[in-house]
Amino acid sequence: MSATGPLDDLNALRRELRGLVHDQLQLAGLELRLAAHSLMTMIAAAVCIGALLVVAWLALMGAAGLGLIGMGLEPAMVLLVLAALTLALAGLLRALIRRRSRDLGLPASLRALRPPAAGIRNGETP
Repeated sequence: MSATGPLDDLNALRRELRGLVHDQLQLAGLELRLAAHSLMTMIAAAVCIGALLVVAWLALMGAAGLGLIGMGLEPAMVLLVLAALTLALAGLLRALIRRRSRDLGLPASLRALRPPAAGIRNGETP
């Protein structure tokens, strides 16, 4: 059994601390990459929602115009159905934005940096 001196213990502690800091920085970097990807997805989805809403508006106006001109509901009904489908697609993209927005808060980094609960710190089980 070899005895380690205080200097060896200090060096081991320094290496462990360096490894811990490296792991935390790596986690933060990965989460920042995920957050950036999520933000870009949200921006792209928002642009798509804007375009789809313009198309829906045009379809609704076209349907109203055709309805007023012809009073034969077939062409207007087709445009109304297309407008409804467009609005449904915009709703799906909105749901995508809401789901991806959870990644922007860096949840794993915050959990890793949060101090443990009092019972766990003392070796007790919660």
